[in-house]
Amino acid sequence: MSDVKAPEATPRHTNRLIHETSPYLLQHAHNPVDWYPWGDEALARAKAENKPILLSIGYSACHWCHVMERESFEIEEIADLMNRHFVNIKVDREERPDLDDIYMAATLALNHGQGGWPMTVFLTPDQRPFFAGTYFPPTDRYGRPGFATLLNRIATLWEEQTDNLRQQAERLTEYLKDQTRPAPGANIGEAEIRAAVAQLAQTFDKTYGGFGPAPKFPPSTAASLLLRYHRRTGDAQALHIVRKTLEGMAQGGMYDHIGGGFSRYSTDERWLVPHFEKMLYDNAQLTKVYLEGFQATGDAFFAGIAREILDYILREMTGPEGGFSSATDADSEGEEGKFFVWTPREVEAILGPEEGAWFCAAYDITEEGNWEGKSIPNTPRSAERVASRLGIGLLQLRRCIETGRAKLYEVRQRRIPPGLDDKVLTAWNGMMIGAMAEGHRVLRDPRYLVGAARAADFLLTTLRRPNGGLFRTSRAGKAHLPGYLEDYAFLAEGLVDLYEAGGDVRYLREAARLAERILADFGDEAGGGFFDTAAAHEALILRHREGADGAIPSANAVAAFALARLSLHLDRSDFRDAAIRAVSAYGRAVVEHPRAFCKSLVVADFLLEGPVELALVGTPGEAGFEALRREVGRRYLPNRIIAHHDPAAGAPGDLPLLRGKGLVDGKAALYVCRNFTCQAPVTDPAEVERALAERGAEAADEFRTGIATRRPGRATPEGTAARARHFQETGALHGYSPLGSTGLTVSRLGFGGYRVDDETPAHREALIAALQAGCTLIDTSTNYTDGGSERLVGSVLAELTEDGRLPRDAVVVVSKIGYVQGENLALAQEREAAGKPFPEMVKYMDGCWHCLHPEFLRDQLTRSLDRLQLETLDVCLLHNPEYFLSDARKRGGGTLETLREEFSRRLREAFAFFETQVAAGRIGWYGVSSNTAVAPPGDPEATSLSRMLETARAAGGPGHHFRVLQVPMNLFEAGAVLAPNTGPDGTRTVLELAAEAGIGLLVNRPLNAFVGGRLVRLADFHPKEEAVEASPDEPLRQVAALEEEYRTRIASRLQAPQGGTPPADWFRWADQLRTLPGHLQGLDHWRQIEEQMIAPMVAQLVHMLDGRLTGPMAESWQDWRDRYLPALDSLLQVFRAQAARQSQAVSDAVAAALTPHLPLLRAGESLSRKTLWILASTPGVSCVLLGMRHPAYVKDGMAIHGWPPLRDVRQIYEAMRQVRVG
Repeated sequence: MSDVKAPEATPRHTNRLIHETSPYLLQHAHNPVDWYPWGDEALARAKAENKPILLSIGYSACHWCHVMERESFEIEEIADLMNRHFVNIKVDREERPDLDDIYMAATLALNHGQGGWPMTVFLTPDQRPFFAGTYFPPTDRYGRPGFATLLNRIATLWEEQTDNLRQQAERLTEYLKDQTRPAPGANIGEAEIRAAVAQLAQTFDKTYGGFGPAPKFPPSTAASLLLRYHRRTGDAQALHIVRKTLEGMAQGGMYDHIGGGFSRYSTDERWLVPHFEKMLYDNAQLTKVYLEGFQATGDAFFAGIAREILDYILREMTGPEGGFSSATDADSEGEEGKFFVWTPREVEAILGPEEGAWFCAAYDITEEGNWEGKSIPNTPRSAERVASRLGIGLLQLRRCIETGRAKLYEVRQRRIPPGLDDKVLTAWNGMMIGAMAEGHRVLRDPRYLVGAARAADFLLTTLRRPNGGLFRTSRAGKAHLPGYLEDYAFLAEGLVDLYEAGGDVRYLREAARLAERILADFGDEAGGGFFDTAAAHEALILRHREGADGAIPSANAVAAFALARLSLHLDRSDFRDAAIRAVSAYGRAVVEHPRAFCKSLVVADFLLEGPVELALVGTPGEAGFEALRREVGRRYLPNRIIAHHDPAAGAPGDLPLLRGKGLVDGKAALYVCRNFTCQAPVTDPAEVERALAERGAEAADEFRTGIATRRPGRATPEGTAARARHFQETGALHGYSPLGSTGLTVSRLGFGGYRVDDETPAHREALIAALQAGCTLIDTSTNYTDGGSERLVGSVLAELTEDGRLPRDAVVVVSKIGYVQGENLALAQEREAAGKPFPEMVKYMDGCWHCLHPEFLRDQLTRSLDRLQLETLDVCLLHNPEYFLSDARKRGGGTLETLREEFSRRLREAFAFFETQVAAGRIGWYGVSSNTAVAPPGDPEATSLSRMLETARAAGGPGHHFRVLQVPMNLFEAGAVLAPNTGPDGTRTVLELAAEAGIGLLVNRPLNAFVGGRLVRLADFHPKEEAVEASPDEPLRQVAALEEEYRTRIASRLQAPQGGTPPADWFRWADQLRTLPGHLQGLDHWRQIEEQMIAPMVAQLVHMLDGRLTGPMAESWQDWRDRYLPALDSLLQVFRAQAARQSQAVSDAVAAALTPHLPLLRAGESLSRKTLWILASTPGVSCVLLGMRHPAYVKDGMAIHGWPPLRDVRQIYEAMRQVRVG
């Protein structure tokens, strides 16, 4: 039972907490504070009396919770203030995680990310928070206001500024609601796993293990993810990180070397001094990860730690009915850690002088101590080193340690122990059930299976609600409070573990029942994933949900993992789909902060690979069956499901993995399967490893890079024509044209996916607006924003097709493959380092490679389909294949004819691969996007359309599927219209031959022209830029003077970073900008300079110096900064205005050339619209790709869909030849 603080013989005070079961609440039952538990009575009183609520949240093992109780809650004067001014509510966070989550979020928001327990929150009578903190001393100290001071201030504020506090609370509540809404999800997978591993590696403590500085918490879920990553990739560093961390924790004082089990966390970097409370959930997680460490490495040390944890739980944390207690306190006899520390004298009194000295040497127990004059047992040196140092044999030392630990444990049990919180929490018990079950499966100790089963049976009876749901907690025969998502999720996962360890199908059925309740009661139909509370739960200020891991893994992710595993056990695709939606709901957050979502990424790893399916058939206890079980149990198989069948018990029931499986020649058998397709059964334990290895190789061949379900279907002639008719009937009469001879109809303006990503809300809004305005073609690429463009397209299409706003068969999706940049470059380099490079890689320049080889195309197509969440990519283009020619020419790689023959060979192999993918249904059509398809025939880098067609016929025969070409084209660069460069005799323009061959032509860069080496933007510019003074001379002089002042007064006193730019050169913009006027090429050019170079560099330097400098130096810097930044901004405005005038002059010249050729009706339209109209009117052009990165751009561009095509555009292109730029 719990060591609840013993009351005085006749307590002076008793409050309403006396009727609670929580040991934490009972500890406060005799405070003079008029405590209420959370409930209707307290909330009604607050409203009736218009009093603020003082909400105090903690837990029984919390050291500072006890301190604040002693210092404040037991003090009559402080209690009197609380009782007079507030309705006081005490909450056990372990009983009410919903309240803890909500008000901890408020505490973090109000305190710049700082929070903890005890949590002290002041609420309006309608439960909205307006002030929050953690521990407060009774009087003013530690730089904090004393609690009494705080109470008086809050009371006065409430009396004098009630409306202001209510408004503040309302704003904070709305903010908290916004924070709980996950952003539209991304298709997470391999890239995010790799990013999380990289982040973990970056913060890894190479000396002691773990991550980051003190305090250090056990990183169980991160370690599990790292082990999976090592298994997936063979990455040696990932395994080293886990091994070092597991060793460091188990050797430090955070581990109880005498009694087993881990404390909550270490207060120092070397795992020596713990916060001595022991939590059930920590020990459950750590048991599993040490078992995984044993399986992955074969190191028996890890198995021994797992065994000692489980033995400790059975011995000290298991109730008479089988449930597991929640925690033990850090304190005993009013002192933290007193129960756990030793002196040499105490040890020698138990073991005798000689063995006592040996034991102390082994466990770092010294006269001076390692913590407050006493010693926390830890093992900083190996037993071999200690034995050598003592001059005794290793076996002799180990016998001494083994017997010594038992004797010290026996003596320690006679000490006054820390308090035991013996309430049974469903979620935490579910975790330990899983750990016990795995302990049995791996270590083959039946005690652990019995312990898991007893706990499961206790929960499934005592904590089952009359309606079939779960209670949260039970103590002293009373189960109460409705269960939360974590209760259902962790118990479901634990029950699946229990079934896979022992084979009792009853537990699998119960897990499935809980999974159904998770979907029905906790599911978020709109956003995917799960809320923390059930739909019928008490209404609070918000319905909280969380995807990131905390001290325990995310309940959302655990629910997803249970559903994913059950989907395979039961062949339930709806469970799998729900698991994918749950993890994907937080996809955007996972991409941004991957290491915070390790459990979600564990689920992603499971879904990506797909588990190996193991069916064990035999009679428990029979030698052959147990030998097979033992072989499976000792292997590291994180992605697996295990089904059991005992033929002696009758038919296996309706479990799909067991159908048709029995003994083999009367022998126990192991069936190794994937996707319910099995190898020949194994009866010899020696063959298990081989069978598992073969299935692992098959998994590697079936790789996926994202977990989202790919949407079936493709663009069809019927679907695209129907979409076109719909918009033609509503105004876009002239907005559609055929895509070559594909039979598809596409909008004349397509959505250009260059420079769009899935992180910018405006990009998402723009794509949705374009599709809803009648755009039916989307162009993207594997390298656009490092996959972000494809992720955006996939996410938007999933949303619009799922809710019926856009039929999948009505939109044409085009993507391109070829560039090797960003993430793909890192992958290529990893493969190269591993001796498995992509063949025929063109290493064009640092940061930019290129490849056309089918092996690379296959890899990239898979990644593209995963990001797009599509089963079929409508059009796949080779992206600028001329990079091969450019690189070969640069390197002097042979004659032009030889290079073109090699280029044709590479193109032919790529096209042949594309033909296989058309046959497989992964793409519909293919083609090329080339900047040099319109180049003169003699250009060494020219890619001829006629040669592409010949190559396609060679690769795919007369029925080939080469049907699309993408080229740059605009009013200045009109080679596709005007310059014959292709065809059998070189007399056809690209547009002419494309029309003859049925090739759909897509136009890119319609508004950006390269003329005479400069970029010209075919758009109007805002005249307000011209109001700024014309000459930069005076602003340049002012900035130069200020920069010289900086070098004299400030830079000379700054320390230069090692290997970095000297501080004196940090601000030299006057020097750099002085030479710019003669080289400025217009507003777009200037924006690149300002937005990509000047602004980010200045912002970074200002932020760094603001945070680094203190005292008089900071004052000097701030004075200079406040004068410099306005002066620099004035100078930039001058250059911005010059650039705008340059660009407008070009626009005016273009407009003048166009005016005679355009109808008077459109004379007042913008230059960009006129340009798009001309291009879209050009015969042979199927679609003009416009960069629509904002809804305003969509509205501006899509207007031309209602304009009739111009009849003779060639004369316009001819007229543009006369326009001079510069």
